[in-house]
Amino acid sequence: MEKRIVRSALIIGAGSIGQRHALNLKTLGIHVSLFDTDHETLIRVCSEGEYTRCYDLNAALCNDQIDLALICTPNHLHIPIAQKVADAGINLFIEKPLSHSLEGVQTLIDTVKKKNLYATVGFMLRYDPCLLHLKELIKPEEIAFAQVEGGSYLPSWRPGTDYRKTYCSNQSMGGGAILEGVHEIDYICWLLGYPNKIHGVSGKFSSLEIDTEDTAMIVFEYNDKLVSLHMDYLQRKYTRKCKLCKRDGTIYEWIFGKCVREFTENGERKLCWYDSSFETNDLYMDEIVTSLFNMSRGTEPKSTLENGAKVLDIALKAKYGGGKW
Repeated sequence: MEKRIVRSALIIGAGSIGQRHALNLKTLGIHVSLFDTDHETLIRVCSEGEYTRCYDLNAALCNDQIDLALICTPNHLHIPIAQKVADAGINLFIEKPLSHSLEGVQTLIDTVKKKNLYATVGFMLRYDPCLLHLKELIKPEEIAFAQVEGGSYLPSWRPGTDYRKTYCSNQSMGGGAILEGVHEIDYICWLLGYPNKIHGVSGKFSSLEIDTEDTAMIVFEYNDKLVSLHMDYLQRKYTRKCKLCKRDGTIYEWIFGKCVREFTENGERKLCWYDSSFETNDLYMDEIVTSLFNMSRGTEPKSTLENGAKVLDIALKAKYGGGKW
C-alpha cells in the first residue's frame, strides 16, 4: 500500500470514542477536523478541543489535505460512511465492530484493495502489554481450554448520558452485548486462531430499558480445544479477564489492569504486571501511533478489514444462533 505521512485527520462522529481519538491525535501534533450530524455537540466539542468543525461530510471528503478518516459513528453507519471515505481515496480507521451486518463489507474491502488504501479496525486490546506478553508466552496448540469474561454495568458507561438513547441499547443501531464485546472475540482469535464452529446463546435478562441482548454465552469450538466467552451489560464491577489451561494443567490467568499469573505444580507466580502509571488510554494511543507508523511505511495494519469481517461474522453467528464458521 502507498506510504503516507499523516498530518491531518478527519474524525467522523463526536461521541466519546471520537473525542478520545481527537485528543490523542492532537497530542501527537496531527491537525484534527471533526464531523457530526449533531451540530450542538459538534460546536461544543470543537470549541473545547480547538478542532476544525465540518458541517458537510461530502465537502470534507473532497479536501485533499485529509490523510486519514476515523469512523466513530454508531455501528450501523460504519460501512456506508466508510465506503464514502474509501471512494474518496482516503485511508481508514474504523472503530469496532466493523458493522452490525455483513452487508456492504466485501464491497468496502474490494474498494480498499483497488485504491491501495490503508484500512484498519480498532481493536485496542491488541496493544495491552500483558496480553502481548501472554501471546508471546503461549502456543495455541498447547491450550486445552480457555475461559473469557467481559462485563460491566451499561448505565454507568457514560456519566451524564441517558444509556437508553445510546446505540449500545438499540438493536437498529447495531447495539447489544455481543457486538459491544467484539474486543473479546477478536483477542480470542488473535491468541488462538479462528474457530471451526460457534455456539451462541443470548438474551435480555435484566431490568435495563434496552431492546438488545444484555447477556451472552458463546462457545468457540476448535479441533483441539474449547473456549467459552461470557459477555454482559449487567455487572456493577467492571470485569475483563481470561484463563487459559494447557494440556499439562498449567494455567495462565490475565486480569485487565492487574497482571498475568501462572499456576503450575510448583505454585503461583506473576509473569507480567501493569506499570503503576498505566491508563486505558495508553492502549488507544499505542493503537493510533502504530497506525500512523504503518501508514508512513506502507505496511499492513495489525487488524485488517479482513480480520474485522471475520470477527464480525463470528459475532453475528453467535448473536443469531451460532453454527459453522
